[in-house]
Amino acid sequence: MSGQGGQLDVQRGAIGPEAAVGQRSAEFTRLVAALETALDQIVALVLERARGSLPPWVVENPFLWEEVQPFARASLRTQLHGFRRGILPDHCPDVDVTGARAAARMGGLKALLNGYRIAQMSLWERWLDLVEGSVSDSQERHELLRRGSEYFFRYAGLLSDYVTDVYQHELERAARDGEQRRFHAITSLLEGDPIGAAQLDHDLERYHLGFVVWGAQGEPLARELALALARPILIVGVLDQNWWGWASGSRPLDAGEERELRALQPPAGTGLAFGLEAFGEAGFRATNRQALRARWVARKADRPLVFYSDVAVEALASDNQADARAFVTHELRGIDDDSATSQRIRETIIAYFAAEHNAASAAAALGVHQQTVANRLRAAEERLGHPVGARRVELETALRLRRLERSQ
Repeated sequence: MSGQGGQLDVQRGAIGPEAAVGQRSAEFTRLVAALETALDQIVALVLERARGSLPPWVVENPFLWEEVQPFARASLRTQLHGFRRGILPDHCPDVDVTGARAAARMGGLKALLNGYRIAQMSLWERWLDLVEGSVSDSQERHELLRRGSEYFFRYAGLLSDYVTDVYQHELERAARDGEQRRFHAITSLLEGDPIGAAQLDHDLERYHLGFVVWGAQGEPLARELALALARPILIVGVLDQNWWGWASGSRPLDAGEERELRALQPPAGTGLAFGLEAFGEAGFRATNRQALRARWVARKADRPLVFYSDVAVEALASDNQADARAFVTHELRGIDDDSATSQRIRETIIAYFAAEHNAASAAAALGVHQQTVANRLRAAEERLGHPVGARRVELETALRLRRLERSQ
């Protein structure tokens, strides 16, 4: 097979017999396993290094930024799988096809290729550290370093060629149907550029309900939404099987229409996340931000239908996730462990707050005796060091955040 892909070719000088031995060696297997174990750390490093080359509307929204992480992880995992087997791809991997198509919509080929270069550099650095730090035999160390250097940089060259071809093909397709022009008009508008509003063929002096739809049946689901609400829909593809949309009308949704939305049942593998309805250009931006936050909660909680109005507390409080985790740890100290006792205490506090501090109603909801609720609340107060009602807002928020974090 040629050097363009497939099993590395001895005749082409891609890999010699001694390297094949290195591939099969226990050291090689151990080091690749260590590289795979460090995948999340490598992904974090790659994304941090790549932030400066990505569009502001991506990196400045922490919830949208999180959507990029699974792509980066899947792409690197695909490469490590090939490295373990000693095989270069003979076509563009599916995950990178997705990335190239998204880059074509965003006009970001330079950023995508830069990301791949950063990925190769980061993988090589970690491989170098692993080999230099744990292989004492100089000949084996040299062979392992040569193998890693050769594979990672040949992979980078192949991938750059593959994704450029996919990018150009997608760019031509998007230009034909006006999708790229519409996408750039929308992102300009979301960033506050008035030119975006002028270029977008959509009446902004209306009430807008922003939504994010995802999954194989996502786009048809958005079209059904337009029919159900009898409103024009503006929809644009962002990432693979992910669309942003706005349902816009001359009046706000009435109670019946809102009930219809809540009764929606997305097909398996498909989902919807809604923002709050708002008016005008500012509302167009705000409802999109809210829908993206709701989408983030939907992914965390694995829920197919999420309304921002129901999860605003979790979404807003998670804007800085490190601070959110620290807040949960502080507020729930004493009842934050995974023991059955702490779990029952947390469930009781949630039921007690939902019953507006009525122990009898909380007991009925939990299916236990009222005295059991009283005992658990007393235990909670002893562990927390204060009455549960003294910091209800903080405690209830921490419990909701913890439930969201542990639902993954």
